[in-house]
Amino acid sequence: MIEAVTFDLDGTLIDSTDAIVESFMHTCDKFGDPRPPRDAVVNSIGFTLEQQFAQLSQRDPDDCARVYRAHYEKIACDMTTLLPGGREALALLQREGFRLGFATSKLRKYAEMILDHLGVLDYFEVRIGPEDVVNPKPHPEAVLKALAHFNLPPEKMLFIGDMHFDALAARAANVRCLCVATGYATRAELEALEPEAVFDSLDPLIRYILENRASVGTPARVS
Repeated sequence: MIEAVTFDLDGTLIDSTDAIVESFMHTCDKFGDPRPPRDAVVNSIGFTLEQQFAQLSQRDPDDCARVYRAHYEKIACDMTTLLPGGREALALLQREGFRLGFATSKLRKYAEMILDHLGVLDYFEVRIGPEDVVNPKPHPEAVLKALAHFNLPPEKMLFIGDMHFDALAARAANVRCLCVATGYATRAELEALEPEAVFDSLDPLIRYILENRASVGTPARVS
């Protein structure tokens, strides 16, 4: 019986792409460096911020991250939205008795700031950011920490994500994983990872959870 659901955030429950790209470009401008292509920044989402700058800049990633975060904090709330069905999904899961959490590569304080602005922070009992782990996703530490906070065995939690980071972390933690193709990986890329099921939006994903709460998961292809 599934008792808890833990979400990735970016691309899974919220869309903060514009805020991330804007802050990345601002950082490059601040240092007088050339801006990388927008697609390069978008394709790096899911890595920690320091990892993103290590990939896309020649400057010290910690210096870049400090500039980025100072700007991001000013614009993130206004430039971030819930994905379609996000608010309804959280409300329905809570009403049905599920405990909810998130595990994200975004600093927890910014995740909490954004979710509070969007009016959904109080749904989350468990809140895990990169500052709470030594090893970020795809390492299973964040998923295992969520389990520990819920005080549940792996078979009683679902992890929901939109990228290979999420599917691999859940698999390594022996936790059932559902993926949604609303973020930074294609449906084909997600299906290749063989999570329990892949969905094109949150609405059918939530229906699947409610219909299969008591079942043992097997790999599936669901639209």
